[in-house]
Amino acid sequence: MERRNSKQWLNSLKIAIINNNLIKLEEYSQREIPDFSSVEEAKEALNLINQAVKILTLEKNNISQKLNALKQSQKFNMNSNNNSTFNFQA
Repeated sequence: MERRNSKQWLNSLKIAIINNNLIKLEEYSQREIPDFSSVEEAKEALNLINQAVKILTLEKNNISQKLNALKQSQKFNMNSNNNSTFNFQA
C-alpha cells in the first residue's frame, strides 16, 4: 500500500478509538494492516492496535458480566417458579 493509505488507515483507526466505535474496531480487526513507510508510523499503529484491543477486551468483559447476571437471574426465576405452588381453582 502507498504511504497515503497507511496514513488514512491510521487516522481512521484513531477516529474509531476516540469514538469508542466497536463496529469500526471490529472491522479493523479483520482488515489487512498496511505497509508503513517509517518506523514511527509502525509504532503508532502498534499503540493504536493495543488501545483497540483494550477497548474490545473491556467490552467483551462487560458483556460477559451482563450475560452471567442474566443467567443467574434466569436460574433464580426458574427455581422460584419450581418452588412456588399456586392453587388456582375456579
